[in-house]
Amino acid sequence: MRHRALALTVSLCALLTAQAAAAETLNLMCRVHWSKAGGAHREGRRRLDIDLGAKTVRVSDDVGRGMTVKGQHPIVSSDKDRIRLETGGGKESYVDRLSGQYFFHNDKDGVTIRGPCEKVGLEKPRF
Repeated sequence: MRHRALALTVSLCALLTAQAAAAETLNLMCRVHWSKAGGAHREGRRRLDIDLGAKTVRVSDDVGRGMTVKGQHPIVSSDKDRIRLETGGGKESYVDRLSGQYFFHNDKDGVTIRGPCEKVGLEKPRF
């Protein structure tokens, strides 16, 4: 009887852990406006694949020629209001969980990127 209860408890814990891990992945598509000190600007899309369990984000951009992966890096922090993707070295970026807005700024080159995001499905391979 104890073995069955233990097996049931272990199975239930594994199931809940798998569900929690799946719930910790956010795939966001943001319609963004890039602006640079001096007046240059453009419109495009930025995709953020955020894995809160692994604490990483993969960033991809589309400025009219299809999605291009820009990189993947650790996220800084996450709470109920904000996911801070990058901070330090003159850079700051985050997703506001309440408004759905994405924000990025780089002091060094004067670039600011911002715009609204919506949840999307997993990215499909091109081949």
